[in-house]
Amino acid sequence: MTANPAEYQPYEGLATIYDYVMRHVDYADWAAHVCALFTRFDHPPRQCVDLACGTGSTLFELHRMGLQVSGADGSAAMLEVARQRLARARVEIPLFHRDLRQLSGLGPFDTALCLYDSFNYLLSPADLDLALAETCSILLPGNFFIFDVCTEKNSLRHFRDVRDEERGPGFGYRRHSYYDREQGLQFNRFHIRFDGQETELEECHVQRIYPVDEVIARIEASPFELRGSFDGFTFARGSERSERIHFVLQRPR
Repeated sequence: MTANPAEYQPYEGLATIYDYVMRHVDYADWAAHVCALFTRFDHPPRQCVDLACGTGSTLFELHRMGLQVSGADGSAAMLEVARQRLARARVEIPLFHRDLRQLSGLGPFDTALCLYDSFNYLLSPADLDLALAETCSILLPGNFFIFDVCTEKNSLRHFRDVRDEERGPGFGYRRHSYYDREQGLQFNRFHIRFDGQETELEECHVQRIYPVDEVIARIEASPFELRGSFDGFTFARGSERSERIHFVLQRPR
């Protein structure tokens, strides 16, 4: 008989298998696109912080590109995986345990990133406001912040009601992804079983899918100036027809 699932906080149980689950993501291409956006705005990154850095995949790519980088994340479990990866690679990158809404004490930096729809985990406009204000506070005047969000089009296309399962090295997992259009919330519920353990781990990730106009309104109410919004991994203008939008913000001089 299977023991009752143990309920975990987001990423607490997933952290050790996260890189396997997300092995399809081309982090090198993502880092290159971000740097291309900086080039477009004539901004050469020097002291860069990757907020919600997770297990450090983007940090590694930026480091390989020659940037001086730091990472911050709200999940201690994800940061521990990142530290282990850095130690194995003999790479030194400062890592900080910080929520997006509590960044005091970091920096100052000339560049900040927050990628892979991490801003969608901010579940209220007040959370967006606070994260934007905190990010602005750790940047030097005149410098840049890039973040992305997933849109409703992405949720309707890829997460309407999807179930998948997979077997990995030493574990198996099941995932149920679904989008509650009325609430504007996307759910990803994981059930993870590690070999040799009777108890199944369960954790639920919740993201708010904001209308694009609402994200822009929060940016305009923030200390930042909006310099551009871009469709996916292109330089085309982002809109509700986009599945992902990268926003380029600048702290006023």
